This record gives sequence, structure tokens and C-alpha cells, in this order.
Amino acid sequence: MTRTMILRFCRYSLPVLAALAIAPSAWADAVDITLHANSNGQLEVKLRPTANFDGVVSSLVFTVKWDAASDARLGDPVQTDPASTFLPISRSSSEQVHGGSRYQTFTGFGITPMRALPASWVAGQEYTVLTIPVSGTAVFSLANDSWTAANNADYYLALAGTDETGAIYGDLSTGLVPGETVNSGLRVMPNPAEKATMITMDMNQARDLRFELLNAASQVVWSETRPGAVGQVKVPLDLSRFDKGVYLLRVHGLDEVLTERVVSR
Repeated sequence: MTRTMILRFCRYSLPVLAALAIAPSAWADAVDITLHANSNGQLEVKLRPTANFDGVVSSLVFTVKWDAASDARLGDPVQTDPASTFLPISRSSSEQVHGGSRYQTFTGFGITPMRALPASWVAGQEYTVLTIPVSGTAVFSLANDSWTAANNADYYLALAGTDETGAIYGDLSTGLVPGETVNSGLRVMPNPAEKATMITMDMNQARDLRFELLNAASQVVWSETRPGAVGQVKVPLDLSRFDKGVYLLRVHGLDEVLTERVVSR
């Protein structure tokens, strides 16, 4: 699915959409987007209008990005009413890998005015439009980067055929670790932390360990090795040099890669 196709759809449909949706109460101005992890380890895509709206959400494009080297995969997306009626969303293509990251783009098209359901958006409130099951462990984010720009996959939203794209927002909600595993031998305390924290592990036999900290863009921002680590291993981690948000700690050198979410606040 390309942005050109989206714009053509909107242009050809504008007379119909205008008849259905243009009303003094219909316009929402910019609509922002964010990503949350719910209690079931699923991703929730939420939209936040900056004004009240009850017309046609004519098109939506967004891309989820995560580390291609991880074991994480996205399951089949799920929608519930009323979003499934006024804005059906699906994958626009298969997953793509570029520069160490995996990308999945989603698109939605609507022709039914929200007020016909009836439904409406209230300014400043968040509305879940899609839920995506997750397996495995990774840091997920909504992406606007060089790959999405080159592939017409940046975040885009149109109301009645008019571009009302807002911003990707949320410090924590764009750095998610759904499906993370619980490791009794790996501890990070304190967590969340403002300046510094301590990574602790109990090793029964000597192993060559490598610690990595990944940001929401799946980039390694810190690493440290501990050759022949045995007994109680303590590794200090200075968070004061990093932006606030959610990071993924990975420990290599064991039978499996251990992971833990680290929150800098």
C-alpha cells in the first residue's frame, strides 16, 4: 500500500465523504497516535484527537518497529466495535527487515461516519483502534524513520479526505516490552530508577557474559562484558546519560538470552 494510493482514494471519495461528514462538530484537527502494552502483553494502538469529532476517519497508516534479531512476532490484529465499523484496519504488507529492524505497516480505510453508529471522539481522550497480540520479547515502537519515509509508511491520518496527521507521543508507550520473560537469576534494582541502578546475577559456574541495553529504536546504547563471571555478579548501570523512557536489558552468554525491562525516569 503506498501513500499515492491513499491520496487517490481520498480524492476520489471526497464528495461522498464530505456529504457524510462535514458538519460544524465533525472536525478534530490533528489526531495524535501512541502505543501501549496492556496487562495481557498485547500492543494497543490508540488515537487522541485534539478536538471533538464524529465524522468519517477516511484513512490511517502507521508502522510498528522492533529488533529483527529478537524472537518477537506480531499476531493477528484484533478490532472491536465501534472502531471495527468506522475504521477497519489490517496489515498492508508482510513484515520487512531493514538495518537490523523489523517493520510491519498497517492501514485502515473508513466510509461510515462515526455519528451514524452512533460514536464520537472527545478532545484529549485516547481511543483504542487496534489490539495486536505479541509473542517473544522485544522493544516495540511506532516508527517515523528513513525506512518508513522511503516506503510511504510514516504515520498518516485523514479525516474526510483531509490530512489531519498529528504526532507520535508518549515516553513509555513508544518503548514497550510485551511478552517479556521473568528471570529469577537476573535482577535490576532499583527499577524504575532516576540516575543509577544495579544489575545482579547469581552464577553457579563461570560464563562469559555480555550485557546490552537497547533503546526504543532497538539501538544498543550501552554494553559491558564480564569474562568468566561466577558467583554473585554485580554490574552498575548509569542511567543519567540516557533519556527518560523504557529500555530493554539483554544478557548473552547463557543457554538462552535473558531480558529485563529497565525504566529510566
